[in-house]
Amino acid sequence: MNDAPKVQRQAAPIRQQVTALLKRDILDGFFMPGDRLVESVLCERYGVSRTVIREVLRLLESEHLISVVPMQGPIVTKLSDDDIINLYLVRAKVESLMIELFIKNSDMNEKKELYDLYQTLDKKFLNGSVDERWEYKDSFYNILLKGAKNNVLEEMILKIQARVGLFKHFAFVYEDRVKRGYDDLKLIFDATLAEDIIQACTHNDHHLLDAGQAAVRNYKRHLNSIPS
Repeated sequence: MNDAPKVQRQAAPIRQQVTALLKRDILDGFFMPGDRLVESVLCERYGVSRTVIREVLRLLESEHLISVVPMQGPIVTKLSDDDIINLYLVRAKVESLMIELFIKNSDMNEKKELYDLYQTLDKKFLNGSVDERWEYKDSFYNILLKGAKNNVLEEMILKIQARVGLFKHFAFVYEDRVKRGYDDLKLIFDATLAEDIIQACTHNDHHLLDAGQAAVRNYKRHLNSIPS
C-alpha cells in the first residue's frame, strides 16, 4: 500500500481530503459494492487517525455511499436494479422542478450564465476530459439551482446527486453515454433558454429515465470489468 493516496497536511481540512479520496476509491472500484471498510486498513491507506476515518464513514453513510451492516460494520453500499431506477425516477422529477423554477425565477444575469455555459458544451463536455465533464455538469446544476431560488429544493437535489455520484461517473467515462448525454443536454438547454417549461421538463425527464436504465447496465459493466 505504499502507493496509496495520502492526504496533504497543509491543503484542505484532513476530513475533507479523506472523504474525497475514499469517494474516488469507491468510484474507481478500489472498494467494490459489498466490500467491508475496515478502520485499520483505511487508516493505513490514507495516513490518518481512526477518529478521522470514523468521521468520514459517518458522513458517507449519511450520503448512502456506505451502509452499516449488523455484525459486519461499514460496507460499500450495494444497490439493486430497483434501487437505481427509483433514484433516477425521483431525480428526474425534482430536477424538472428545478428547471421549471429556473425559467420562472431566474434573472437576466443567470440566464446569460446558462447561455454562456451552453456555448462551451462541445468543448468542455463532448470533447472534454472526465474531470472537465464532471465540472461542466456541476456548473450546469449550480446555475440552475441559483436561478431557481429555492433552498429546500437545492438541499434535496444535492442529497440525491450525492447518492447517484457513482452513476454520474459512468456517464462521463463511457463514450456511448457521453454522446447520448450531449444530445440530451442540447435539447434541455435549447428549451430552457427558450423558456419552454413543458419541453424542457419533458426532455429532462426522458434524459434521466434513460440514464437510469443505462446506470443499471453500466453498474453491472463496471463490476464485471474489475478483476476480483
